[in-house]
Amino acid sequence: MEDLDRYIRQITFHGLGKEGQRKLLASKVLLVGCGALGSAAAVSMVRSGIGHLTIVDQDIPELVNLHRQFLYDEENMKERIPKAVVAAQKLSRSNSQVKIIPQVAELRPENIERIAQGVHLVIDGTDNLATRYLINDWCVKNNIPWIYGGVIGASGMMMVIEPGKTACLRCLFPEPPAAGSLPSCETEGVLNPAPMLVGALEVIEAIKIIIGSDKVKTGLTNIDLWEHTFSTIAIKRNPHCPTCGKGQFEFLEKKKTDWSTSLCGRNAVQISPAAITQLNLESIRERLQPLGKVSFNGYLLEADLEGLKLILFPDGRAIIQGTTDETKARSLYNRYLGR
Repeated sequence: MEDLDRYIRQITFHGLGKEGQRKLLASKVLLVGCGALGSAAAVSMVRSGIGHLTIVDQDIPELVNLHRQFLYDEENMKERIPKAVVAAQKLSRSNSQVKIIPQVAELRPENIERIAQGVHLVIDGTDNLATRYLINDWCVKNNIPWIYGGVIGASGMMMVIEPGKTACLRCLFPEPPAAGSLPSCETEGVLNPAPMLVGALEVIEAIKIIIGSDKVKTGLTNIDLWEHTFSTIAIKRNPHCPTCGKGQFEFLEKKKTDWSTSLCGRNAVQISPAAITQLNLESIRERLQPLGKVSFNGYLLEADLEGLKLILFPDGRAIIQGTTDETKARSLYNRYLGR
């Protein structure tokens, strides 16, 4: 039996109506990343009645997250439960009509087909450029719209990418910038109204796309809340774009490669092994127990080793806290996990 009563205030909006709401309830959306930007987008989407939401995030809540990631609290930080799981639990309590699927994973070339299968739209909540290029490849190849968003300091940007209609991410940024060439939240900080606003912009455009509105905003929207500026720049499709112009999907095809990255504002490095595996964390806990403090909560293992903290997930991913030196982090990972 149809139950639209809870959405009556948004159904009343002339641009949506009952048919628009039904389309939202029938839609499947993938949210990649559930930190500051992803949290803001997730809350809005679930309360709006997006029918099926898959949340993929590999991280756990930390104290430095709490000022801007509104889905998490101090208790979640202490429990060390993955963000995707916490988000799904909390969001389900706000709208039981929405099916929410948490995926505790890093989106990678070898799992994106499984995780994104059947979705109608992808929303960017990540702060990882490599992941954004991967999303762009998959969405262009499969003709699935996606919405790019980014935040730093009190500024942010957003762009709708509709394959075959608009420019794609590589039309805007043909190649990934050199390591260390972009500002990060470690150097620039983040004020929490910025991800709230960019997340809202992402969701309003997602709603327009899902219901088939002709009001979808194209181009790159830039905001600076500190300076109180708001602008949109037209971005033309590049016929020579490697992705949408030539059909080359280099990031999607980079399979079986190790990834490591320094985590923004965390004094930590994340390491992802070349092949996704399934580790027996209880067995690893027993092996590491004589070497230092080790704990396992059913979701992840934590071990204090050589003045650093190893946080290990069942799929082989790890976060090494206490350093931003990727070489040092990889060395510790390889020594203790035999890789």
